[in-house]
Amino acid sequence: MPLVVVDDQFIYHFGSSLTAERSVAESKPEDKQNDRYIVEPNSTHLLKVYPKHPEFKLSECCIAPLGGLRRVFTALLSSATQASTTHQDLHNDTVTEWPALRFQFTVKRSSMKIHEQSEFTIFANPIVSSDESSVLYDTFATFTENAATYNYTLLDGASYVSHQLLDDKSSNPVVECASSDIIPLINSIVSALNDAIAVSSISTSNGKSIECVSGNSFKITWNGVDFGLCFSGSSGFTVYGSDVDVVVTYEKEKIIINAPQMQGKCARTISSSSVTSIGKSLLTGESLTSWDARKLEPAFGFEFTLSETICGCKSTPRPCVFVHGLGAFKEEKHNLDVDPYWGNLTNHAPCCSSMKYVRLETMNTSWTDTSQQRKVCNHLLAVNENNQNSTISDTIIVTHSMGGLLVAAALASKKCHVDSSTSWVAIESPMRGSMSSDYFQDSCKDNTNIVMESLIEYTGLCPGGDGIRSLAYQGEKYSSKKLDAVYKAAQKVYRTHVTAAMCSDGNTGLRSNRQAVYWVLGRTMKHKSSKNDGIVEFHSCAGGFPESKFGNTYHDQFYVTKLNHADAAFRNGDALINTEKMPLKWFECLL
Repeated sequence: MPLVVVDDQFIYHFGSSLTAERSVAESKPEDKQNDRYIVEPNSTHLLKVYPKHPEFKLSECCIAPLGGLRRVFTALLSSATQASTTHQDLHNDTVTEWPALRFQFTVKRSSMKIHEQSEFTIFANPIVSSDESSVLYDTFATFTENAATYNYTLLDGASYVSHQLLDDKSSNPVVECASSDIIPLINSIVSALNDAIAVSSISTSNGKSIECVSGNSFKITWNGVDFGLCFSGSSGFTVYGSDVDVVVTYEKEKIIINAPQMQGKCARTISSSSVTSIGKSLLTGESLTSWDARKLEPAFGFEFTLSETICGCKSTPRPCVFVHGLGAFKEEKHNLDVDPYWGNLTNHAPCCSSMKYVRLETMNTSWTDTSQQRKVCNHLLAVNENNQNSTISDTIIVTHSMGGLLVAAALASKKCHVDSSTSWVAIESPMRGSMSSDYFQDSCKDNTNIVMESLIEYTGLCPGGDGIRSLAYQGEKYSSKKLDAVYKAAQKVYRTHVTAAMCSDGNTGLRSNRQAVYWVLGRTMKHKSSKNDGIVEFHSCAGGFPESKFGNTYHDQFYVTKLNHADAAFRNGDALINTEKMPLKWFECLL
């Protein structure tokens, strides 16, 4: 039988022809007209190599560009090749009945692109239990961004990422363990398909009907997100969503995905999923049994409509003003038009008639400082010319981290006021302080561990400015009765005036170059709870709002997420098919 083998650097496509030629094409535009080179002419098995470059089009026989060398290999061998698996709890005895899958994603929202790509492919190979009651998919995807290649491999439930510069052919790719949700969790679709609900039709938010030629239309819920599904039998199925569409086809060749070479192994984070007869039919292309077909016969008029891809403003557009947290060494007298502290909110702020950014010195100035409170009030008042008598009206205030405490303290001390026409969106506000402040101060006194103490000493920030020291956790050793009292006053104002809030009870975060940093901080600092964003605990961020007030989707006004502290400032976009990591979509659809 045909075979495709994937490893960290190459894709080999083995067919059944007796002979083949081998040629090489480098990934350079100048090679476009001269892309055939004979190499290793005495090789027993000759390979044909296809080029990968934005100007080139890959042949249909090739499944993806791979690895640091950016070459795709297609080979024809003289005999059929059989493969084995190292999976110990699952077997491949029935894999011929379970085809490998090709998931072709088309992302509709710019904030959800992966490595800046809105179209990409994930390959999945099924490892099926001997009784076919459960399945685990090995998966592979490759991306190119900023002249580097990123390969994501899920093998035996463990996730790997390898990356290498395109022009670096002298060294091996860097391989690391990866978060299992950096790319969409293919294995989670199994439970979604198991629970497929038949519908009479699928339509878009504007009422346009999605034609399903086969007549097999379903609604599925994948990682908490609702999708429409059109099943086309042996041709595969298409998943329709408000943010992404996915075309799933059954591969004719078997795919073997090998783990990238690295020292040690990554921990297994995903287990096999049980599968029903309905799920199996959708995953394999087999016809539905007569029993399943009757059970899935849709009720008359049961339609499924996709939610809107783009949210509009549900209230009145108003000027928006953003207040940052700790970390700024320089103050700006006037509000800014842009600020790198915040992510790009273009096209994600329909209720903002304008956007201005406050810039205050926060490293050496406490949020309890009365002069600082007066300054933030002046900045807030300046964004709307209709503001009078120190009252902020018809404005949307967005605060992150210590910025929330500063605004709350300014209102509590009556430096300014807000009326009912103003909305306050509070994000990761440490309303009870942060144990990261206590840990920092302990490290400055050599009371933690040598690694953290050396790191803190290297920053040159010890003994710590008033900004970080003012965030000492309420009621703990670095706080005081006076600071505790200011915290309580700020919390009362917070609960009275906050319109919406985003807090995190996990720190797995979104893909970024600081993702691992916040993950480590969430575990090394002596937080009072594991429910934290790496810096601020959920309990502190809630500020006295009950946990029951929060929900874990972007639809919720009070939103509990798995974002880290930086993600919440909109710096790293949104996750794809993970409702707990969609900060921009939440803000876009909020007001």
